[in-house]
Amino acid sequence: LGLIDRWIAEEERREAERRQGELMRPAPADWLIQYGLNRDNVDAIHVGGCWAAKKSGRCRPATREQALDALRNGVPPCVHCRPDTALGTG
Repeated sequence: LGLIDRWIAEEERREAERRQGELMRPAPADWLIQYGLNRDNVDAIHVGGCWAAKKSGRCRPATREQALDALRNGVPPCVHCRPDTALGTG
């Protein structure tokens, strides 16, 4: 019975740690900039939750102004999440 009690206590501790981690996790970015393989060029702009951005793995968070500037400078918007529409430029 003591072994079961320790197992339950350990599982409750793990669950509390998991919940605390979720609370401490920063909010996802509203906008993402996708960089090329060499990190020198910018390939696309994405809305924060875009599945294509997650799949590429080469995105960094951006502010609204950074995303707008990139679009104004000819960086293409993602064809899936359409950040240009969300930003009011497309």
